[in-house]
Amino acid sequence: MPRVQQVRRIIFNDEEIGMGFNSESGLAVGAALEGFTVGPDPAASGQEVLASITIVNSQEELMDRLGMSFEAQGRYGFYSASAKAEFAESSKFNSMSTFLVARCIVQNPMKRGRNFSVRAAAQDLLDAIQFQQFQTAFGDSFVRGLQTGGEFYSIVRITSVSTSTQSELAATLQAEANGLIASGSFKGKFETASASASTRSEYTATMFQKAGSGSQIAPAVEITEVIARFKNFPEIAQTSAAAYETEVATYDTLPLPVPTPEEQDAFIFALLDAREKKLRYIQTRNDLEFALRNPSFFETLPSIDVLSNAINVYTKLINAVTTHAIGLSRGQITPPTLFDPGAVSPPLVEPAPIPLPRIASAPPAPNAMPNLVGLPADPLVSLLSCVSLEGVDHCLGFLGDQVQALGADLRRLADFFFLVTRSGAIPEVLGDPNPPGAVVRAQFPPAGIAVTPGATFLIDVGV
Repeated sequence: MPRVQQVRRIIFNDEEIGMGFNSESGLAVGAALEGFTVGPDPAASGQEVLASITIVNSQEELMDRLGMSFEAQGRYGFYSASAKAEFAESSKFNSMSTFLVARCIVQNPMKRGRNFSVRAAAQDLLDAIQFQQFQTAFGDSFVRGLQTGGEFYSIVRITSVSTSTQSELAATLQAEANGLIASGSFKGKFETASASASTRSEYTATMFQKAGSGSQIAPAVEITEVIARFKNFPEIAQTSAAAYETEVATYDTLPLPVPTPEEQDAFIFALLDAREKKLRYIQTRNDLEFALRNPSFFETLPSIDVLSNAINVYTKLINAVTTHAIGLSRGQITPPTLFDPGAVSPPLVEPAPIPLPRIASAPPAPNAMPNLVGLPADPLVSLLSCVSLEGVDHCLGFLGDQVQALGADLRRLADFFFLVTRSGAIPEVLGDPNPPGAVVRAQFPPAGIAVTPGATFLIDVGV
């Protein structure tokens, strides 16, 4: 199991360079260091940008995209009261809707402290070998640097009576934001879908932003505003930067006689178990709440009383496991134990699984786009090129072993290419399929969406 790292980054919480840091509480404490200088590396003055727009499929994946996974933060509870944590909770992730996360993280040059020296009061404790008193006053680590720049996240929830329409709207928004299709495509498809009872749809967009001021940080809730803010954010983070991460290092990175702060494997395991249980309880409760509010999306549901009672129990479970995890983090539960609902007072029992069957969708049409992502690029492009000109049997025989890597659905794939190209659909391959290891990285439309006569379908390939 992983132990506390010598150098790690956490969500910024008004720390200052030189402050001590307590890894158990996740809080800055007294400053043991002085006499240092602070500044960026003059040899690295540029920015670094990480940007993506991704469809997420679970609460854990959502938290990962927001930079709040267990691995990213190291300990439970460091961000439990942060604005970004409240933003994540407000997303109400559920399995019935499609969620997209747009994120743009801009890193300006890191500001670090250098040439630290020890304050006299701290040195006295070290000289007296009073390590426990030193750790109580100054923690086991110190704030070494601040990452400035900014973060922008937008969570878009799309829900439709038609699951295929829901998938198509999500893919259209993703493609528009990535510049694969024209601006305004999502708005047009959404208005068309919302005009029909059979494809009635809705969306909401929420945002979290760290950087900017005035109009630069005004709420972006319309899709066009979200895309514009997403693309303009690096400039905002340069002109109006904010600190959003704190670099924390253990004292053993300095020449001090302080033991390395190590957490027991049982402690980390218990924290991770509590986090996984909490995320599962949250997602299950959100699913049940969504079903209670939107029964029209489901075939049959249990009574309102059954759903309400289950929601109530899951809320109690979430509160109980949160209390347990905070107790672990503060060292109040020794030795560390796994969360047991039956040990809560009064005891709790997790409800039996409640089926939530969605309204059945129609079977896919013969011209429905198959899932191409991950398939080897060279044989797929060769098959597409051949079938565009010749018959399926001829191409399968001519290409032979070259296309066997496409798997058991080879003929279905060939039949699909033959059908849509003969209907006038135009394939467009983006990238180079020839390098070793090249695969299909993205496609439009997504799997299950019909390729209509005369339409263009995109296949993005590369390593």
